[in-house]
This record gives sequence, structure tokens and C-alpha cells, in this order.
Amino acid sequence: MCGRYANFLTEQDLIDAFEVAVASDEARLLPPSWNIAPTQRVPIVVPSREPAPVGERQLEIARWGLVPSWAKDPAVGSRMFNARSETMAEKPSFRAAFAKRRCVVPASGYYEWQTKDDGKHPFFIHPTDDAPLAFAGLYEFWRGSVNADGSEGDDAPWMASCSIVTVASRDEMQDIHDRQPAMLTPESAATWLDREAPASDLHDAIAAPAPELAWHEVGRAVGNVRNNDESLVAPVG
Repeated sequence: MCGRYANFLTEQDLIDAFEVAVASDEARLLPPSWNIAPTQRVPIVVPSREPAPVGERQLEIARWGLVPSWAKDPAVGSRMFNARSETMAEKPSFRAAFAKRRCVVPASGYYEWQTKDDGKHPFFIHPTDDAPLAFAGLYEFWRGSVNADGSEGDDAPWMASCSIVTVASRDEMQDIHDRQPAMLTPESAATWLDREAPASDLHDAIAAPAPELAWHEVGRAVGNVRNNDESLVAPVG
């Protein structure tokens, strides 16, 4: 699974790495974070809306934890921060987003807890070359029935939310955890963001070889979301 990650990329890093043409004001103002947890607001890369040129991308903000459009309460999103690749095309919570609303979730690395005899140990996992990671993601829009002033009506704001797709862990990663985020190459990211791509190509995209990864054990402070600084990614000892 992926229940905690870091994104300390600059705005220019995101624009350059993900070929972003337009960035929303919210995305530009979002600060870096070394400890992102579900329900927090995160940057996502999505295809630009029409009539923008085909293939153009924009940087937006979404709440991590997908809330289906039919949900009665957005609190359900706190449990849907991951979407399993094996079931996302059929599961009611994710199938509409898989078919129509796919995104890339940028990251610097992610945390995973390895279970040992003396308890769980957190590790920070990142590309060996420290290039930005591109997690395959799904996003959705949800609209409540309560307006900003507390009244009920049709002016309630829309909320964007997202989920990170996970796959079975590969190679040495299996020693840490049995699941890992689906990580995209620039080529597979282009396929993932293509609104017209068939499902077979999408599954091939997330099955493509992931970037070469490195990892090291970090301190347990990352387990508390209130802790958020660069010391969280420092090796222990």
C-alpha cells in the first residue's frame, strides 16, 4: 500500500518533469511536504480541459482519498487513498475514475513500514537518481448539498479527490511490503493520461518497469503527521 509519502519538489520541478502547461493558483501556493497523509491536499497532473490541445497537461490540487461522486459523505475518502490495480476497473468506488479520470501524483519518495520481530520499522523509498516519481492515480469530483453559508442549494462547491494506484511489490521491494505504488515512466505516464487509451494499454502502462529505487530506514517520527521537515527522510543512525 501507500499510506504516506513525500513531495518536496518545487513548482518548477513539477512543471519541467511532468510537462505542465498550466498550473492553478492553488497548486502554485501549495508548500512542499515531507509527510503527506490521507485527507491532505496534494498536487496532481491531469490532461488539460478542452479546448486545450490534445496532450497538454495542467497541475491541480486534490484531496488524497477518493470520494466517489455518488457518496453521501466525503469522509469515505479517508479509507480510499489507494486503488488496487487488480480491481479498480470493476470496483464501484473507482471504475468511473479509471475509465474517465486518470491522473499522475508527483512524489519525491514514499514511506513504507517493514514488520520485524521488534515491531514495525519505517523506510523511505526513492529513485536512485532522485528524479521525481510519477504515481499512477485516479481522481473524482464530489459535490455536497450545503453551500458555503450553511444553506442547502445548488451553489455548493465541488471537491476534487484522488487515489494512488497500487500493484504487487516487485523484486527486493517484497522484503519490505507486499504492495507498492504503481510508478510510471514518462512514456507510460503519457499513456495513462490519454483519455482515449484502451484498458489493455492502461494496464500495460502500470505494469511497465518502474524506476530503479533505493531505500533506507528512517526515524519513527514520520508516524506522526504533525512532524513535517526534511529530517524525516534522513537515515537513522
